[in-house]
Amino acid sequence: MEETKTSQSNGDNENKVKESESEERAFGRGPKKKKKSAYRRMIEHRIKVVSIIVGVIALLLVLFFTVFASYDFSEKAWHVKFDPIHGYKYTIYMKQQYTHSRIVISSCSKKSEEVKVPDTIWGVRVEELEEGAFADEVKTIRLGQYIYIVGEGYGSKTLILPSTYGQTENYTSFKDKRGSGFYYKALPDGTLMAFAYFGTEDNYSVPGSFAGIKVSKATEYYVNDDYLTLLAEEEADHSTILPYNMVRVKMVQRDGIDPYVTSLEDLESREKMKVRLMSLPDQYAYGPDGLPADGESAIKLAMTTRGNGVDESCAMVMAKYPPLNFVSAARFLSKRTSDCHTEGEPDFEDWLWAGMVEVG
Repeated sequence: MEETKTSQSNGDNENKVKESESEERAFGRGPKKKKKSAYRRMIEHRIKVVSIIVGVIALLLVLFFTVFASYDFSEKAWHVKFDPIHGYKYTIYMKQQYTHSRIVISSCSKKSEEVKVPDTIWGVRVEELEEGAFADEVKTIRLGQYIYIVGEGYGSKTLILPSTYGQTENYTSFKDKRGSGFYYKALPDGTLMAFAYFGTEDNYSVPGSFAGIKVSKATEYYVNDDYLTLLAEEEADHSTILPYNMVRVKMVQRDGIDPYVTSLEDLESREKMKVRLMSLPDQYAYGPDGLPADGESAIKLAMTTRGNGVDESCAMVMAKYPPLNFVSAARFLSKRTSDCHTEGEPDFEDWLWAGMVEVG
């Protein structure tokens, strides 16, 4: 009897324990969880910190892309509206197959009297200053070593070339079509060549300096036409091209390479040059129809034959193709005829470069 009571009592106790455990689980007071190790807590903390940092960076990037910059898919360029670190508004043109990445500055928020343009921004070379990028308060601008184009509107300021200028074959262009009427190119000695004039003959006047830089040479006045204007733009926009004398380019438009040949003083050189020029057309590239295969070939043929041999002048042929084709053609003819003139006489490209008026 006692054994039965004891057994019943034990059963009741077990039921009470089960009910108690069930209640604790119901109220979230189950058995104590195993305490996390210090290492695990450290790892979880670091994960949280990294997550916060990544989130902040993502937010900043979203703000940057929507507020501070935008991407132009057609130009493959970032338009940075404001860079609070450097103080400039600029465009970053991304690296492509034949060109490296570069920066074009469109405005500067700095108002100090003198400003130094950086060589690079975020590791990308600063290569161009657009028209009127600096405030009136800025009087002096020190150019970075990679600047090769300075747009309109800087004639009233003082521009200082970098101390390393002239150590490479890169030349800086200055555009002042609406001011003095010229485009300028800085020579290795730090002086300027006024290589194109866009005004009228009545107003032709070469300034002694531009933006504080001495002008040492200038092209003579020439009659402006669409082709020469495009050639001047090409020469300005390419840092490795020295400008031709536009008056001599005009002579080539009219009579091909003949003006150069007749400029040679040595009669033997002149005759050798004529013979060589007559043999050159066989070296040009032609298509199945027998016509020049490309613009460079067409211009080379036109310059050596004073036109296309039918009804087009040399000027008409040149006008059909980009001016860089003319530059390439002139280089080709210079190399192929370089052994025909006596020592001291210019080759074709030297003749195109020379003839500038000495200034001052």
